[in-house]
Amino acid sequence: MSFEILEKDLAGRIGRLRTRSGIIETPALFPVINPVKQVISLSDILGIGFNQVITNAYLLKRHYGDLVREVGVHKLLNWDKPIMTDSGAYQLLMYGKVEVSPPERFSSMRLT
Repeated sequence: MSFEILEKDLAGRIGRLRTRSGIIETPALFPVINPVKQVISLSDILGIGFNQVITNAYLLKRHYGDLVREVGVHKLLNWDKPIMTDSGAYQLLMYGKVEVSPPERFSSMRLT
């Protein structure tokens, strides 16, 4: 990964974040993808102009188990562009516990 600064102004900057799966123009908004029940299709999200999405690592693990590690998030979602995952900490706060260990949650927190 690399980050190229294109413009700066005070504490703000515009740039390009290069990932293995593509380039993210910053600042960037990431539409949230529910890996179990997606209301808006990924092709529609791409058509709107988003090049990247975010999804929940805990929901992926809970509903797809080891398949996530076997095939990968990109194949599972059928999306070849950048995907960011969150750790699922919100579910921990909501439900009081989750069925994954902290190392499992935090190992999935990477931008690909």
